[in-house]
Amino acid sequence: MTTTLKIALYSLAFLGLAGGVLWWIMDHRRGTAWAVSVIQDRFPDVPQISAADLQEWLNDGQRGPPMLIDARSDEEHEVSHLPGALHLNVETVTTEALQKLDPAKPYVVYCAAGYRACQLARQMHSAGIKDVRNLEGGIFAWANDGHEVQKGDQPVQQVHSYHRLFARLLKPERRQP
Repeated sequence: MTTTLKIALYSLAFLGLAGGVLWWIMDHRRGTAWAVSVIQDRFPDVPQISAADLQEWLNDGQRGPPMLIDARSDEEHEVSHLPGALHLNVETVTTEALQKLDPAKPYVVYCAAGYRACQLARQMHSAGIKDVRNLEGGIFAWANDGHEVQKGDQPVQQVHSYHRLFARLLKPERRQP
């Protein structure tokens, strides 16, 4: 066997193994935990709130609710969003739009898994809004935990996966057909 052929076979074996590991990691049980750890490592300055803690806060009649901000694309938001969420696409939001937000209110931002929401949280903080948290695991964790998502003002099951690779981060019943 030639050296070139050996290198090619080893490379294919490595790629196959790496693909298998990625496929194993990327599911709704392990994948969101992995995504949360990556987000916390990449954005240590952005406070996090779990789906359970956010739901408890929303249910607490003594405490005013936070303003929910959906940082995802228009297409993602149209498929489903958290009830009452304001849509501010992180890709197109302007500083002027952020300056119109009430800096005295608490905010919880979310996207699919957390990366874009943390980017928006940083932008909001730079615009003078101090109480901004990221929904840990994003709408994926929220939906996978059984919390309500809506299309318009109607409850729905499906969540936009952002990219078809990330669909595995959602429980099968939460994936788009």
